[in-house]
Amino acid sequence: MKKAISIFIFLWFFWLLLNGFAFEEVFIGGFISLIITLIFANLFSIRRGRINVKGFFVFFSYIPYYLFQETKCVLDVSSRIITGKIKPVIVEVQHSHESPWGITILANSITMTPGTLTLEAEGRNLYVHWLNESGDKNQIVKTFDKFLTKIWG
Repeated sequence: MKKAISIFIFLWFFWLLLNGFAFEEVFIGGFISLIITLIFANLFSIRRGRINVKGFFVFFSYIPYYLFQETKCVLDVSSRIITGKIKPVIVEVQHSHESPWGITILANSITMTPGTLTLEAEGRNLYVHWLNESGDKNQIVKTFDKFLTKIWG
């Protein structure tokens, strides 16, 4: 409960800094901050009794990074389909997350990227179908893991 109140106050204050202190802005900012708090209150972990504010901002910087990786993989898969250079394999890769949110976001990021599909998450391992076996299999996880460990590490 204390965490949710802190997140609400942080979001509401941030809204007011961006939009001003007119009555409508205070009211709408409070309403939107409450909705966001109800959705995301359990998403970000508490470290040493404090809310992970850095993780909140890293989460929003993860979105453009993910879109860049998505675009890069679409081009790679398209070229592999045209040239026929496909060698599918199922690999086991390890991740460093303990948080269910971190594991879920990592598995979904891998699955949403063309050429890969997360089949199973078991303990510290993910089983991934990889469209083309080439290079280090851990590169599948490394691309997203550096961001996600800053959020849910």
